[in-house]
Amino acid sequence: MSVVLSCTDLRIEIDGRPVVDGTSLSIAAGETLALVGESGCGKSMTALGLIRLLPDVARQTGGRIDLQGDRLDTLPERRMNRLRGDRLAMIFQEPVASLDPLMPVGRQIAEALSRDRSLTHPAVNARVLDMLVRVGIDRPEVRARQYPFQLSGGMCQRVMIAMAMIRRPTLLIADEPTTALDVTIQKQILELMADLRQETKSAVLLITHDMGVVSESADRVAVMYAGRIVETGTVAQVFAAPRHPYTAMLLRTIPRLDRPRKVALPAIAGAVPDIRNWPDGCRFHPRCPLATDRCRTDTPPLAPVASGHQTACWHHDRIATELT
Repeated sequence: MSVVLSCTDLRIEIDGRPVVDGTSLSIAAGETLALVGESGCGKSMTALGLIRLLPDVARQTGGRIDLQGDRLDTLPERRMNRLRGDRLAMIFQEPVASLDPLMPVGRQIAEALSRDRSLTHPAVNARVLDMLVRVGIDRPEVRARQYPFQLSGGMCQRVMIAMAMIRRPTLLIADEPTTALDVTIQKQILELMADLRQETKSAVLLITHDMGVVSESADRVAVMYAGRIVETGTVAQVFAAPRHPYTAMLLRTIPRLDRPRKVALPAIAGAVPDIRNWPDGCRFHPRCPLATDRCRTDTPPLAPVASGHQTACWHHDRIATELT
């Protein structure tokens, strides 16, 4: 299928320090790519870089971003602004902070349709109410007139999802779209995103730390650690045969029904390093049980280990026997 988004060697810095360090991604039409990793790995900063909404303290210092013939990283801001909400949409991680507190949520959703001059006011209202129902909001006529402070955090999250999806964008970036939702609504939202992908062949970049969501919703997965992609492949490849220690250890932390109930879940010791003190070599080596002297000095390249499966690890051949 045709490539919708292509991102090559994306580099983003804060105060001269890399927070996204050479990230390359591609997503085809109708495909969902999951970007996973712990908090602080650079996932959200990557998403903000793709949509060119970086905070003032951050700047893109390298790389190329293409969306179906438009080079986003050099596009004039006026044209870029027209793409946002039309062909390019994002579900932000903090919905309450992203909504206008002085405007009813129905009007905020309707703004996404304001450029479509063929829609009458009743037609816009009908689309808004339908989308509110589809994201699981009851009494849509009442909710549409309410302000964000009158809604719960989970309901604000659903409003954000409605805003992002009402235009049926070419590329949907979903940054932790189901974090504030209960499992029933989470399933409903994931099914809605899947329906959008089926109906419009949209490409979806799903940012999450929930490996269960990845297994159910994604086609491919990219694992990020300390600003770098350390493994990519299909969901089947990565879940069945992880080839990076970080990926293998993330998968071990997933709760399983066949484990004894009173046994503590495995955890990854340590924490993601601060951007002011990235380790030399492989950035995971301070937490990695397989680390050797080479890992501490030499940076492993992202290299193929199978068709469509890449990893950045000097010891990927040891993972199957020692970490899984």
